[in-house]
Amino acid sequence: MKIEKAKKLIEDKLPEKRYKHSLRVAETAVKLADIYDGDKDKAELAGILHDYCKYDDLGSMYQIVRQHELNSDLLSYGSEILHGPVCAVIMKEQYGVSDEEVLLAIENHTTGRAQMTKTEKLVFIADYIEPGRQTPGIEEIRDLAYNQGSLDNTIYEISKRTVLHLISKDINVFDATIGCLNYYNYSDQRVKDD
Repeated sequence: MKIEKAKKLIEDKLPEKRYKHSLRVAETAVKLADIYDGDKDKAELAGILHDYCKYDDLGSMYQIVRQHELNSDLLSYGSEILHGPVCAVIMKEQYGVSDEEVLLAIENHTTGRAQMTKTEKLVFIADYIEPGRQTPGIEEIRDLAYNQGSLDNTIYEISKRTVLHLISKDINVFDATIGCLNYYNYSDQRVKDD
């Protein structure tokens, strides 16, 4: 899918605030791709499309999970977790997006997972640090991503903060997020040169 088509697709569907967020995620992912020698085109496309299903009907998303035999644990979660995996299915089936890295980046942009591809890492981080985000401690994460030289360290810190936040709110933590935290917690995984 061409970038302009992707932009039009999300502009026609998403509220303006979410549309602008998606463009910022794409722009941030491209900046990170430049720093970490990633594929800018893949990062940009996944960044643009990642929230396409964010506001879809929950019943429809559950139906897609069942029809496509996605991880059945997804049925215990709401749109915050579901929209990534569901969006990957829709992009592949309805819009012909066939690049596996792009689809994985869309699928896992919220939860992360162990052993992410570089494009997944770029979009996962970009979604967290894009300039519109103002969560406490965000500047530390931005500094880690832009200046400290490690995607893996950044993923670990994001995952750790996400898990701690969810636990503090008594919200269930998706298994893939725990897997992501554990995988990137090993110092030998968090190498300097991603």
